Amino acid sequence: MAKSEKLPVGLEDAFAEDAGSGFEEVTSSDLQIPFLRIIQALSPQLKKSDAAYIEGSGQGDIFNTVTDKVWDGGEGVVVIPVYFEMKFLEFVPRSQGGGFAGELAADSEDVKNALRDKDTGMELLLNGNELVRAAQHYIKIVHEDGSLENAIVDMKKTQLKRSRLWLTMMMLQKHDNGKTLPSFASTYRLKTVEDGNDKGSWGSWSIALEGRVPSLEAYKEAKELHGSISRGELKIAAPAETAVISGPSEDVPF
Repeated sequence: MAKSEKLPVGLEDAFAEDAGSGFEEVTSSDLQIPFLRIIQALSPQLKKSDAAYIEGSGQGDIFNTVTDKVWDGGEGVVVIPVYFEMKFLEFVPRSQGGGFAGELAADSEDVKNALRDKDTGMELLLNGNELVRAAQHYIKIVHEDGSLENAIVDMKKTQLKRSRLWLTMMMLQKHDNGKTLPSFASTYRLKTVEDGNDKGSWGSWSIALEGRVPSLEAYKEAKELHGSISRGELKIAAPAETAVISGPSEDVPF
């Protein structure tokens, strides 16, 4: 039923009375939180014969991995940063078949003993697999109608410097008393720009301060998500298939 259609008498009240029914046994582990990703030149979202194809998308655009909603990379998307954590991901080298091997604890001996290869610049575990540091920013997408949506922006390899820049920008936001504002007090516009090195070019994040959080309700919703993650009620790992697509097995070093 379209939003503009009038509901039958009493149905709106019934919806309100039964709000949440049917989801009593649903936990955070049963849900898939979307990631915001950049469409690269070789991304499957651009290939019509691929199941991941998104009609109307283009290189450098931003897309939602669950809803397939696309934002023009030059226009960007407005988000509220809610929580940050560094993930340590293990990948099998391409020469051995490639693929995502799992997540490691930050204080594990595997992470502590990883060594950087001077020739490739990769961090290698003692078992020969690659260690990839992934900066995960839990966010609220601010849609044009004012509604909010949970998502994650994860930044790896060359994008880690963008993550550090973003965190620095957040911590520079001060209250009148000089104290640092919570990360979810401000909104940021994420756009994309072309980046590259001697290995090639790819789309990178461009981040700019947009303004303060649009409303008290939005602030409270972001704070609630922050609390849920902080208490360990919401623990999300990157889907394995997504990790493979954006991991070190790809030629694009993002």
